[in-house]
Amino acid sequence: MLRTPQTLAAGFAFLLNLGTVASSESGLFESDQLTVQLITDVTAINPGDPFLVGLLLKPKEGYHTYWKGPGIVGVATDLKWQLPIGFSAGDIIWPAPERVDMVGINAHGYNGEICLLVEIDTPEKIESELVRLSAKATWMCCGITCHPGFADLELILPVNSSGTPAHRIEERRLLFQKTLDTVPPKSPDNWTTSAELVTRDTFELKVMVPNLKGKNVDNIYFFCYDLQVNSDILQKATLTNLNGSQISLSLARSDFAPDSPETLEGVIYHPAGWPGLNSNYAEISFDWPAGDIRK
Repeated sequence: MLRTPQTLAAGFAFLLNLGTVASSESGLFESDQLTVQLITDVTAINPGDPFLVGLLLKPKEGYHTYWKGPGIVGVATDLKWQLPIGFSAGDIIWPAPERVDMVGINAHGYNGEICLLVEIDTPEKIESELVRLSAKATWMCCGITCHPGFADLELILPVNSSGTPAHRIEERRLLFQKTLDTVPPKSPDNWTTSAELVTRDTFELKVMVPNLKGKNVDNIYFFCYDLQVNSDILQKATLTNLNGSQISLSLARSDFAPDSPETLEGVIYHPAGWPGLNSNYAEISFDWPAGDIRK
């Protein structure tokens, strides 16, 4: 057979791919505190179609991991990607947080198994037959003691050039949908949010919620995205108008809070659920009045 440059190149590509096994899951990282794995619900990449990848963290009994706003202790889980040219990764899609206990200190995270999702955008044309998606995952896993960790994880997926949809892994699709269903929705446009400094160290978060109708406000809680709120000091919620639709939440500023933040952002939780949202959580964000916050 005549060995043209094209056939030689194809042969080299074949040799390079020997031992490279396509898989919809990475190798499993395991420690005494948790297991970590990168997974996806697709068996092949459709050029031009985005798809989801999940970082699956399974803490062992007595341990927890942290949310994007962990509070005054803990470190949020993170992913740093290395992707082929034309591919890009979105931000982590965070499920609703829980309150977690770090040796008596209240923080924000996840007490059990959690799947953090990222959407991967793909180019319209992919020349290779296999695509390698690499990420460095970092986390903090705590129980009685804290254990920072990291792992280099990767997925190797074939490219689907058939023009027909690639097969989906149903178990993973359901897991990803369950995760998406727990992501806090944005608060409706008819909500009004504001804050007012009470002392140098405390402020009132005010949230007007139409149709709240005087629901019990016990155990309403604000999970702050950054360090403006001290997660370890009790939050006290009260109803502050006659029809019971405005909540006033007394919050303590963290020692790590910035002097002049521009915004306050986070997720507010109601154990009875928010009217019209079909969720116990709502994401809120607003601008601080200029000059309101000063150390």
